[in-house]
Amino acid sequence: MVQVSKLPQRQRLVLAELSGVAGRYGNGVDRDAPREVAIASVRRVTSDPQLLGIQAGVALADPQGISGPTVELLRAAGADMAVAEAHAAEVRARLESQGIRYDHAFEV
Repeated sequence: MVQVSKLPQRQRLVLAELSGVAGRYGNGVDRDAPREVAIASVRRVTSDPQLLGIQAGVALADPQGISGPTVELLRAAGADMAVAEAHAAEVRARLESQGIRYDHAFEV
């Protein structure tokens, strides 16, 4: 399990930027951009498989189940999907403990 709060500040800042870029190309305003442009944009933020995996885990744990394109983008950019799966389980457990309901299963 990765505790994001325990990561160095630089890595936490990278994750914040990665969240925005991956979301924009995965589900947001640039979702129709060519795939290679989206992947290159993500990799400009980071090519670290662990950080990509952490962000993929956040997307996997999306309670609305709409972040599949973001997960696929991060996977294509080199996310460590074992990290993603472990982080998704932790995020999901935390959200469920706060009363968030899931009506779907997440898949890696």
